[in-house]
Amino acid sequence: MSHITNIGNVETATAIWEFDPALKDNHVFGSSLDVVSAICTLTIKTQSSAQRIEFFEQCQTQRGIPDPVKIPLHSNIRWGTAHAMLNCTYELRQPLGLFLNGTDELFGPITTLRKKGRIVKHIKWATFKLIDEDWACVGNTRDILADANNIQQVFSSDKHPTLWHALPALEQLLSVWEKKKDDPHYTLYIKALE
Repeated sequence: MSHITNIGNVETATAIWEFDPALKDNHVFGSSLDVVSAICTLTIKTQSSAQRIEFFEQCQTQRGIPDPVKIPLHSNIRWGTAHAMLNCTYELRQPLGLFLNGTDELFGPITTLRKKGRIVKHIKWATFKLIDEDWACVGNTRDILADANNIQQVFSSDKHPTLWHALPALEQLLSVWEKKKDDPHYTLYIKALE
């Protein structure tokens, strides 16, 4: 099992560090950008440099956010982290757009892809700029994850037994997701909601 976990971690790390939004393989549901991978990449890359953190904070201040925040990182082993990351990113979409407008000039490419030690491609920060349809996908994905996040809170207690909540909570989640399947906003997510 540890080998599988290790392979999964390596593949996830590679996918994030070498994610290229320009490639068709990085689009889902036809032509929509895989916004979760794009936001994971942006979050990690933004927070991996003190200068980029400072610039992102300046962008937030310019957009009227008096107390700048960091976008929380998603972790595959912690409940709710994907929702927290998408929720915060969605709320900070204007400062993030401003950030992406200036980063290529200030910091160079977001990453450089190499094969056998040779540079294959420089990926610019601007490549990660999300359009309105992408932001709609971020909002919808955030809303779907919010349902699961709210339900998992039922199981989070250190002082009381919670297993007896399991079936009613899961039934509630299924009911909420069944309603979303009938909502045209969530047409792209029908298979995931089933």
